[in-house]
Amino acid sequence: MKDNKNQSKILNSKINDFKSQLTDAIEECNAVYITSHKDPDFDAIASMGAMGLICKKLKKSPYLVIDEEDFKNLKQREHDMFDKIKDKFVLINMDDYNNNKLENSLLIVVDVNKTFRTPFKNNYKDFKNVVIIDHHKPDEDTINSKIKLITEDSSSCSELLYWLLKKYHVNPSVSDYYKFLLVGIYLDTDKKNKNLFPSTYECMHELSEKLTEEEENEVESYFSHEWEEDMKLNRLKSKTIWKTLRYGISIGNDETYTKVDVARLADDLLKYVCEASIVCGKNEKGSYYVSARSNRGNVDIAYLMHELGNGNGGGNMSSAACEVFVDADNKEEEKRILYDKILKLIYLKKWSWCLKNKIY
Repeated sequence: MKDNKNQSKILNSKINDFKSQLTDAIEECNAVYITSHKDPDFDAIASMGAMGLICKKLKKSPYLVIDEEDFKNLKQREHDMFDKIKDKFVLINMDDYNNNKLENSLLIVVDVNKTFRTPFKNNYKDFKNVVIIDHHKPDEDTINSKIKLITEDSSSCSELLYWLLKKYHVNPSVSDYYKFLLVGIYLDTDKKNKNLFPSTYECMHELSEKLTEEEENEVESYFSHEWEEDMKLNRLKSKTIWKTLRYGISIGNDETYTKVDVARLADDLLKYVCEASIVCGKNEKGSYYVSARSNRGNVDIAYLMHELGNGNGGGNMSSAACEVFVDADNKEEEKRILYDKILKLIYLKKWSWCLKNKIY
């Protein structure tokens, strides 16, 4: 636990100051849109739902915005969570938004603050105001916003939303919301092993008090499932080939992987490389899902995925993906062929023009 006797008091003060700004922004707009990061996890989904309840308390019916591809690729448990909260709100994708934009609207972004990591990417000028609620460290890529609650002194966005629910005296009619927030906190703290603050313990205790024994057991069941998923990704991560710490390339075909699996690991590997991470995982169809990430967009991975996917992949400068089939006699040969394809795109000038600094 973080050694900070005043942490809870300071966080409470920040939330009080933020609440008045948030209330004004919601009451003064004609429409509220709530979104989060790409490939939303439990923390993101629970936070979107809780923020929606606050909007309802203030007599606004919000739209929850999620990228259509992200929604298709949700894990079953995350899909189930969305199914339970979307009944109370209108769930839309970016096409729905672009075709039915409303004037004088407010965008609320939860569990992320980077411009390129939401479905809106750099398109924030449509909104009268943008509100950010997040627990990740801001930097030069943070969305420009005058109304924000960004504090690293909290375990998760779910924790922040729980305290906001209390401030607004919102009592969900179903305990699922409390359960989801608790799962969001537990998973963002790595099963209570990191990012724990005095306020986090208070929050977890209060949430647990609101659940029945059966519901607490359900929360525990999420962990066993997530642990199995984590172990699978750790096995794939162990296969990563590092190229002078500029690139991390991981290829797995001993197990089957989803698009979400390879996207999660690509995000994780990016922490350890200077330029880009590329993760390939064999799926149930026998082809490979490939996900790539680039630090600060220094590498045009959209072009790489387009070429690797034979014209069927793509994305943007920071996040891209494709699907590719590899014809080979055995698993090891598949890995070698796929790895060679990636290296050729990197080193045979097909990708060199995409590098801003053009240095290898």
